[in-house]
Amino acid sequence: MDFTLSDEDRQLRDTVREFVEEVANPVWQQIEKDDRLPQAVIDRAKELGLFGLTIPPEYGGLGLSVVQKALVHEMLGRGPWGLASYVSVHTGIGCTGINLFGSKEQKERYLPKMASGEWLGCFGLTEPGAGSDAGNLQTRAERDGDQWVINGHKIFITNAPYAHHVLVFARAPKGISAFLVDTDTKGFQIGQVFDTLGHKGSAISELVFEDCRIPASNLVGEEGKGFDIAKRSLSEGRTMLSARSVGAAQKAMELAIEHGESRHTFGKALLDHQALAFRLAQMSARTEASRMLVYRCAWMLDQGSQAIRESSTAKFFCGEGLWQTVDDAIQMLGGYGYISHEYMIERIWRDARVVRVYDGSSEVQQILIAQRLRKGDVETHW
Repeated sequence: MDFTLSDEDRQLRDTVREFVEEVANPVWQQIEKDDRLPQAVIDRAKELGLFGLTIPPEYGGLGLSVVQKALVHEMLGRGPWGLASYVSVHTGIGCTGINLFGSKEQKERYLPKMASGEWLGCFGLTEPGAGSDAGNLQTRAERDGDQWVINGHKIFITNAPYAHHVLVFARAPKGISAFLVDTDTKGFQIGQVFDTLGHKGSAISELVFEDCRIPASNLVGEEGKGFDIAKRSLSEGRTMLSARSVGAAQKAMELAIEHGESRHTFGKALLDHQALAFRLAQMSARTEASRMLVYRCAWMLDQGSQAIRESSTAKFFCGEGLWQTVDDAIQMLGGYGYISHEYMIERIWRDARVVRVYDGSSEVQQILIAQRLRKGDVETHW
């Protein structure tokens, strides 16, 4: 089993890391203040092709494998999560459904402009009464001649206020189905835009559909097969979120090391105290274990596996591990870690908290894992 990265993959990883550390991180306080990503940061991300990570080259994308995409998202996790979410939702759950299940016409219309970053995509699944319980969707789609008519309400949809279109999941006569809805369509509107604790620069909002009419050709895949699209999209999305969590945990640990080496108490550096040295070792162990879970899961997706249990395992373990690592880092920084908008570790702490909630909470991941185990999916074979 060879874990060596190719020269191409290493260059990809290092290029994105350089972008994060030299372009995005220097303006993190500005992003927090304005709750908006600077155009210069977005433009640089476009130049690097970050909006077309897994879109095939024939549509203007980079055509990366899922493993390569995980490397990118790990590096994005080292920076402001508003930027990471902005890119991740677009290239992940915003793109995957079209990329894997869309018609030729849909791909030709949407993917080139998504790859360039001209059009931003988002993913409309969560509802006020149906978050991770997608089987309880109340949004409805009815066929009316050569159109679909959608009525319903979505909530907590990342990127929606900036998006050109939404991949919407609704209950159709033959079951839950996926539809492409352009945000300038009559009958569609953005509802409340939420002020969130973290993820500044990446807007999250409600979506409202009132007799929203779209062409029949905007159905993605087959009617009634929306669950399959959602599951595949979410498996990859959860894997990328896990990769991002690894990057943030690594960054938090590095900040803790930097502070622990420079700060002295009782005549010696903080990290010379065994209690803090042990805490640092635990941070490293969690992060390394999380990284291996992510890479394995990404590899499985590249092999064609749905990786349902594995992606839920990665999301649960990496999310909980990130939270513990960031909390430990704040403990090591003491009062410095508690000052708002001054030290980066505090921003990471606010960004990281939502990982245990969104894309299926930690509790939901455990339910999914247990369900898979009871169905006989008890061991991963490489």
